Amino acid sequence: MKSIITISLSVLLLAFAASSSAAVFPLAEGLTTFSTEKPRKELKEVTFSVSMHCENCVKKITENISFEKGVKDLEVSLEDRTVRVKYDASKTDSATLAKAIEKLGYEVREL
Repeated sequence: MKSIITISLSVLLLAFAASSSAAVFPLAEGLTTFSTEKPRKELKEVTFSVSMHCENCVKKITENISFEKGVKDLEVSLEDRTVRVKYDASKTDSATLAKAIEKLGYEVREL
């Protein structure tokens, strides 16, 4: 009975390792541990100078850029004519974000 429990436990551990995104790290000979921690996101920040001139421009940029892949935070300043974006560097980059703003009809320059 003890060997059946040991085999069943081994099968469960192997099934867990195969079905999850768990990484296996060797501890010592014959011993392993499982980690299900996701890699930390690398957040970056970029500020663009944008040729906007009214509140509708602010609204248009806010509504469209906030839904771009990887965008975590967005601040649009009409007074300074800037757009500050915090983004996940593993999902996008500053060039992609600049192109997205340009597609909305604005001239963009990274500060």
